[in-house]
Parts: sequence; structure tokens; C-alpha cells
Amino acid sequence: MRAIQRFGKQLHRLRTSRGLTQEQLAVTAGLSCTFLTRLELGQHDPSLSTLVRVAKALRVSVMELLGESVSASRWWQVGEARFATREAAEDHARTVGEMFIARYQNRPGGPERRLLPVRESK
Repeated sequence: MRAIQRFGKQLHRLRTSRGLTQEQLAVTAGLSCTFLTRLELGQHDPSLSTLVRVAKALRVSVMELLGESVSASRWWQVGEARFATREAAEDHARTVGEMFIARYQNRPGGPERRLLPVRESK
């Protein structure tokens, strides 16, 4: 899925979660309803000023409007799988590790599993 389509889905989700129609959001943000529809469908790339206007109208940050969060700046990886939260990575590692221990090892303690961050934003 392209980034503009993900943005459109996030915009639609935020708008509907606040109980707003496209027309209400368009009026509040100072946009045309047709333009807002095209944004939600992923047919138009918004300018920075449009992103700021829509974010203010929805009362969210531009990062949230783009579908980013503070925790999205750090990823956790277990094998080939990446997770946005450490808890999700630990849950996955626990089940994978338990399957590995049951299959290949007879030690009661098993190996020590550590999770390291894959990337951090600066």
C-alpha cells in the first residue's frame, strides 16, 4: 500500500472516530468536500499547509494524522518480524522461543532472550 493511501485511510479513520462528515471536516479545515474526498481515497498528495489545516481541524498532531506515533520511531525485531512495541515483540519472542526450546533443547531454563532496538530516530 502506498503512503498516500495509508494517509487516506488514517484521515478517514480519524474523521469517522470523531463523528464528522466529510463536509463538516472540509468546512472546518477550509477545504472543498471534493478535495477532502480525494485525500481520503489516496488520489491527491496534500501540501504541508493542508496537512496542518486538517490536523488542526481534527485536533491531532500532524504526526498522528500521518499515522505515526512516538513509539513508531523505534522498532523491535524478532527474527524477520518487526514490532512497534516491546511488549508485542516479547510476546512473539516468548511463543517462538518456547517452541524452539520444546523442539531443540531439554534444559529447564532455556536460552536467555534479549531484544535489541533495530532503529531509533534522532
